[in-house]
Amino acid sequence: MIIDLHAHALGERFLHDLARTPVAGLRAERGDDGYWVIRRHGDDRKSSIDPNLHDLPGRIDSLKRRNVELQLFAPPPFMLAWPDGAAGTELVRALNRASRDIAADSEGRMEMLAVLALGEPEVAVQELQRAVDEYGVRGVMMPSSAGGRPLDGPEFAPLFTLIEKLGLIVFMHPTSAVTSERFGMYGIHVLVGWPFETTLAVTRMIFNGLLERHPRLKLVLAHGGGNLVYLRGRLDSAYDATGWEADPYFRQHISQRPSAYLDRLYYDTCALSEDSNRFTIQTMGPERVVFGSDYPFDIGDPEGKRSVPVVDGLPPADREKVYRGNAQRLLADAGR
Repeated sequence: MIIDLHAHALGERFLHDLARTPVAGLRAERGDDGYWVIRRHGDDRKSSIDPNLHDLPGRIDSLKRRNVELQLFAPPPFMLAWPDGAAGTELVRALNRASRDIAADSEGRMEMLAVLALGEPEVAVQELQRAVDEYGVRGVMMPSSAGGRPLDGPEFAPLFTLIEKLGLIVFMHPTSAVTSERFGMYGIHVLVGWPFETTLAVTRMIFNGLLERHPRLKLVLAHGGGNLVYLRGRLDSAYDATGWEADPYFRQHISQRPSAYLDRLYYDTCALSEDSNRFTIQTMGPERVVFGSDYPFDIGDPEGKRSVPVVDGLPPADREKVYRGNAQRLLADAGR
């Protein structure tokens, strides 16, 4: 059996409601092809909605067929944060209610990750506590920045304190902090920009001392950790430097090499190639890797075709850790 810690969903009911009554500047409409799109007020671009996001019967069939006992999910990442903006109270409450409804109709196969009000940091703690109290959430999906605003800033310190106190899982998913024009097209931003966003966010968390201050933070990184696993030696070199490149900043807020903090994090199997998954498991260890599919997206691993062959090839004890054991341990005391 498998616990999938990385998935996305939107309810059909939510989309119909959003078509009738916009929320926080978002509105839904049917495109000429019959598929749903979401538009943001003041932004001419549209976000097309993968129909599998709201096909709950199809998803449940997929979960049963693949022996996925539990799938944790949140709305698609463009709804969490976007260039120069992030979800506020109105949107967060609507999205969390919608996720609650999906989970309730999922035959016990799906569990919501709460959305955070990073666009209004002054009320983010209150809104997270509301989600814990009302919905019993055990985790959150956190974008890699609050619309370009770094997460290691002092305005978010109370939020991380509460998350650590409650033992919540933080699943970090990259989003676009800048407009995609410099990449030439949106799709390239997703391919190479999003792994960079995760890498930048966590590197800042390390060197600015956030992970030092919150040693019990349960941080899980999407897409195999972006580029971090490959770059761990490069980060350490800055901490170790004694020559002319040595900079006191790289030791100012931390007491250990950066790789020591990376060793406390978790990395999902959505690295999108068998070689990358092998490298992540070999480098970080099977006790630090969790199963993640990024369902239902094509630039993901919705059916596990890029990860299952690798995990199935592990020794039985390691295979069990990646498929469900590590996730069970993270979830065991979350939200208490």
